[in-house]
Amino acid sequence: MAAKRRLFWAKSGRGLALAFAALLISACGTPAYVDSRREAGQKAPVGPSTPDLVAICSSSSGSAATDVIKLAESECAKTDRIPELQREERWTCTMLAPRRVFYRCVPKP
Repeated sequence: MAAKRRLFWAKSGRGLALAFAALLISACGTPAYVDSRREAGQKAPVGPSTPDLVAICSSSSGSAATDVIKLAESECAKTDRIPELQREERWTCTMLAPRRVFYRCVPKP
């Protein structure tokens, strides 16, 4: 009986370690993206991102912060404006990209 119990914990511990490693690897490789979902065939956005207020989902890593700023700059540049940080929300996007940052596109000074 004790041998079966040890075998169970050895197998489940290995599986847990593999699942944790896979989660870490996938979280590191998740790029930032603009949350501008749309319904199929529709032009109006369903997600929180609009041309005036850009919503960007990302992970919490330091390299993601620079990607978020670059993405906000490129989205606001489409309307010849610059991004201004508005607010940040946690756990509102996906599990691998839990942070949503909002930038308002304002006219250039």
